[in-house]
Amino acid sequence: MEPDLPDFDPAEVPDHVRELCLACVQYVHTATRVWLDFTPDTVPLLDHYLQGVRDATDDVKRLVAPAAGAYFGEVVRRMYPSRWHAPAQEFDAWRVEFSRCFLHFNPVGFALEAIESRDLAGGHGFGVNADDVPALEEGLAAYGEVDAEEYYLLSTRLEVLGPVVDRLLAASLKRNETNLDYTAAVYANALDDGDGEAS
Repeated sequence: MEPDLPDFDPAEVPDHVRELCLACVQYVHTATRVWLDFTPDTVPLLDHYLQGVRDATDDVKRLVAPAAGAYFGEVVRRMYPSRWHAPAQEFDAWRVEFSRCFLHFNPVGFALEAIESRDLAGGHGFGVNADDVPALEEGLAAYGEVDAEEYYLLSTRLEVLGPVVDRLLAASLKRNETNLDYTAAVYANALDDGDGEAS
C-alpha cells in the first residue's frame, strides 16, 4: 500500500528535489518494506539504509546520495524556517538555507559522508558567518562527544541542529539584530564573497 505522503508546494520545493525525495522513499521501502514519511523519526531508518549502501559501487552511491540528501534536506526544511537552493544536477552547489539565522549546509554532501562514514573533499559542514563561528562551536559542544561512526549519521546532524540554531539565534539577539530574515539574496551575496565558514 502506498504511503500518505505530505504535499510538496512547488513554490517551496523544486520539482527535481521532489522527484529525488520520492526516489529515496522508494529506495528505502524496497530495501526495508517501511515507508519514509518526512518526519524526523524516519531519519535513523535512512541512516540504516545508507549503511547498507556503503559497499555498493560508486555508480549506486552517486544515485543514492542525491536522493537521500534531498529527503534529509526536506525533513530539515519542514522542521525549521528555511529554503532550498538546489540548482538542477549541481549537487555540489545545493544547500538548505535557514531564514532566521545565517546557517546553511549541503544535504547531498551530508548524505555522501553518511554513506562513506568519513570526511569528503569539499568541507560538508554547517556554514555560518565568520562572526558566528563561536556560536556554532558552542552549539556543537552542547551536543556532546560522539564516536566516529555516529558523527556522520544524518540523525546526529539533525539532532545537533537544535543547539546550533539556538546559539545562533542568541548570538543575533545579543548583537541587537531585530530583523532576523536571511533571504536567498543575503546568502548569494555572502557566499559569492567567500563568507560562510563551515565547521
